[in-house]
Amino acid sequence: MSDRKGDAIELLEFVARSPCRIRVLETLYETSPVSRESLKDEVDVVRTTLLRNLQGLVDRGLIRERDRYYEITTAGALTAAGVQNALEQVDTAIGLRPVIERIPSNELEFDLERLADATVVEATTANPYGPVDHHAASLAEMEHARLALPATGAKPLEVSQAPIDAGATFELVVTESVAETLQSESLVADEFETIADYDTVSVSVVDTQIPFFLGIIDDSVQIGVHDDSGLPTALLESSDPVVREWAVDRFETLASRSAPVTDD
Repeated sequence: MSDRKGDAIELLEFVARSPCRIRVLETLYETSPVSRESLKDEVDVVRTTLLRNLQGLVDRGLIRERDRYYEITTAGALTAAGVQNALEQVDTAIGLRPVIERIPSNELEFDLERLADATVVEATTANPYGPVDHHAASLAEMEHARLALPATGAKPLEVSQAPIDAGATFELVVTESVAETLQSESLVADEFETIADYDTVSVSVVDTQIPFFLGIIDDSVQIGVHDDSGLPTALLESSDPVVREWAVDRFETLASRSAPVTDD
């Protein structure tokens, strides 16, 4: 590691270790100069803590003091922007972690920052069916759904019947095990039978694994993951156009490698 990179890590660590220092930099990055009294009100720490942190930032050339007013330096502005960007990326990673920790990074072929505003629904002890319920609710109002299924259940099929009755298009690409479930597992098969003969419903099977759930429901994209036993653990939903373009391309690629499901 170069000395320069080591110095950068040391500076980043110094800033990031203190919410007070981060808030001072953010405040001065937005508006400079600011009086010491105004900074105290903005940062909301005791005077001695503020003075100690201000002096640390001055010593490192990130801010300067002039007549009890503080302003950010060019180096401070670069640092503040970098810290702010890092915090935003880490915040996005934390929010997406229930989903992306189960998906290899090379599977999601787009900038993950596109998911910064995604909704993430996690299965919890209090609400173990949260991901399934969210997915089912979106299907209840669909006009066009394209789903790549590594697993399935009765509820999504049940709620799909009404919009399909109303003319919605329902396209499924499934694994061989899901195809077998649709035809032989009583609760699921009963619900599937009610929609299978509609002209707007198509089901095809691929002879490979589908590593995660992918749904394109009207303008939204859903990505879902499950645990080792096949139970859904988390679902994210995004309306970002780049994510949707990726999802459509991925679904169409899977569909092109599939064959229609046939009765045994």
